[in-house]
Amino acid sequence: MFAALHLPDFSVVAAMRGRSDLQGRPCAILTAAATDDAKGKLPLAALNRTARLAGIGADWPLNRALVRCPDLRVLPRDPSAEAALLLELIELAESLTPDFEITAVDLLTLDLPGKLPSSALVALPEAELWYGLADTPDLAGLTARHELTQGRHLAPGDLAPAPIHLLRTLATDSGRLDVLDMWGLKTLGEFMALPRQALIERLGPQAGRWHDLLHGKTRRLLRLHRPPESMVRKIDFEEAIVSLDPLVFALKRLLHTLSSRLAVRHLAASCLDLRLILETGAEVPRRIHLPEPQSTVEGMLGPLQTWLDSLQLTAAITALELDAEITFATAAQREWFGRQLPQPERWAETLARLEALLGPGRVGIPVPPVSHAPDAFTLRPAAGAVTAIAGNVMRPPSSMPLHRYRPPREIAVAHESRGGHPLPLALLTGPCPGPIIDVRGPYPASGNWWEAAGSWQRLEWDVQVASRHLLRLVFQTPDRWLLDGIYQ
Repeated sequence: MFAALHLPDFSVVAAMRGRSDLQGRPCAILTAAATDDAKGKLPLAALNRTARLAGIGADWPLNRALVRCPDLRVLPRDPSAEAALLLELIELAESLTPDFEITAVDLLTLDLPGKLPSSALVALPEAELWYGLADTPDLAGLTARHELTQGRHLAPGDLAPAPIHLLRTLATDSGRLDVLDMWGLKTLGEFMALPRQALIERLGPQAGRWHDLLHGKTRRLLRLHRPPESMVRKIDFEEAIVSLDPLVFALKRLLHTLSSRLAVRHLAASCLDLRLILETGAEVPRRIHLPEPQSTVEGMLGPLQTWLDSLQLTAAITALELDAEITFATAAQREWFGRQLPQPERWAETLARLEALLGPGRVGIPVPPVSHAPDAFTLRPAAGAVTAIAGNVMRPPSSMPLHRYRPPREIAVAHESRGGHPLPLALLTGPCPGPIIDVRGPYPASGNWWEAAGSWQRLEWDVQVASRHLLRLVFQTPDRWLLDGIYQ
């Protein structure tokens, strides 16, 4: 069984704690700080129960909220108070179970071995605590976030009367939820009644995951909260360093200390964080991902030294700081299962040299997303834990391979409008200029239309020019033609 502990109106409650003059008064926090005339148009980021009872809604602009409730007090956010309130919530969760995750700043999800003791569910000082129970962690979180369902153990079907805006706590973007609002859906039950496959076709795979979650078909693993152990070590130089040799010598000292601490704990470093402090006060940070967890000085020094060899600084170095992200060592597993990196330190050194040559963020493993957009990919770090990459096993049969241009070449095309779309007539530029003697298409493709920034749309043609070359043309609005490739 999973339990979720939720603090509603988290930021407002944190800002009001310890202030007796604000108790019982309507209070709110703005989305951003402002001191000019635009402050009155900023929407409210959070408000307490008293403000909601006065008729104020979330995301209202401040000037409208003040018209409805002239006594509304606008408070600044208090990050220190929020951190203290979250720490109290974590301490409460630790008294119930050691296995829990910080799902959000105002929500903790607990994996309970038995029943939730009612004596432990006492409200924190000056804060109201909601909780929910369910068989999956995400359902428990949704149960705890709604006033009518919190405090109960609900099955998937029991969430049907809840408002559909609860899905916003699971969404990474609001575009799909805006579409659901346009469809007129008001409750989670109405969303659950829709066909899953039709939802995926119209809103993408994320909508299918919501559908499975609400029906209790998925149970994810919790990202368990464990207090991190600091491995930070720092050296302040009496005289500023201007050459590489003394810097490497100091770095070896830190690595020897780090290696001994890791060996005692039977741990290893998965990545290293190095920070150089210059005489000018500027800092040069660098994160080095190791291909395999390392606990030896030699395994950690190579990638760092490769980066330092290519480093060019504008001032001398006055201090050096080293930190490590720790994990479990895998040396025994490498002997059992025969890992493919017998010398991982050489692989890390090669990656460091490539990144020094090409620049940060340009070295990695291209991973295709769940999309039909051409050439869409994201770069996954080439060093670190090895995880499976989901690939598309569908390969359409084709007797003629397409030699694609990456990126596609922009060309000029003579065309006319026919049937509501442009029809190519001749290629004016490019490697194969000339009139088009045969054409197949258009083949429209689009995706992510619910996202303002990520939507894409294109028309594709397979054409044959007078020189007998077979080409693929692409048209993108408003008037852009691209040569996508040549059939071989």
